Amino acid sequence: MPETVLQLKDVSIYQGDSLVLSNVNFEMEKGDFVYLIGKTGTGKSSFMKTLYGDLELTEGECHIVDFNLRTLKENDIPFLRRKLGVVFQDF
Repeated sequence: MPETVLQLKDVSIYQGDSLVLSNVNFEMEKGDFVYLIGKTGTGKSSFMKTLYGDLELTEGECHIVDFNLRTLKENDIPFLRRKLGVVFQDF
């Protein structure tokens, strides 16, 4: 049975007070290779920033590589990032 490494349930993502994405549901299993594409301003960067702890998750549930993003403490962010593999198009 595949291992779930990322699960989002009813997640809403905010940049400050602005709602960027709402009601996001997504699951990714170990070994999956995923592309995130879309037009400018559609929330791709905000989505990614939430996953690696740069934006706080305040609505919904998200578990990623054994971390709960709703209860993630600032001290745990480096440990979360060490477990992620993210390839950026441009940096």
